[in-house]
Amino acid sequence: TESAVNLTNPPEVIMAMGKRESFVSHIANLKALLEAYPEWDELKKAEQRLTDHDQYIRKLIDEFGSYQDTATGIYGLKQLRKTITFLAEKIREVIPAYAEAVIDGVNKTKMNGLIKGGLITQEQANKCSQTEVSYAYIIK
Repeated sequence: TESAVNLTNPPEVIMAMGKRESFVSHIANLKALLEAYPEWDELKKAEQRLTDHDQYIRKLIDEFGSYQDTATGIYGLKQLRKTITFLAEKIREVIPAYAEAVIDGVNKTKMNGLIKGGLITQEQANKCSQTEVSYAYIIK
């Protein structure tokens, strides 16, 4: 409860939570009903085959490259995602004149403003940051 924001237990939220519980219960009842049919097992197997096939597509993308056909809406893409984090101690070292202007838990917007304004170079900014690279696959 220490991390909860504005914890007041309003009746509007309590009512909505009660309605949500009825949705959850309805879904559970439908699942129980559908699980009794032999098609349920076939559905689960088909979903697993799709999951396995998507893993196979990811391996092919890694090996041969991404595929995209915007006309038909078919995508097999590996998307690069970069997260840049500016490091306060590096900013003090590389660009001390602007350190206090941007160090407020390091304000990324202000750092980018310094670059755009020509007050610091991209090379200086790169020396003050670390980049985490991750990938996301878009398969549809």
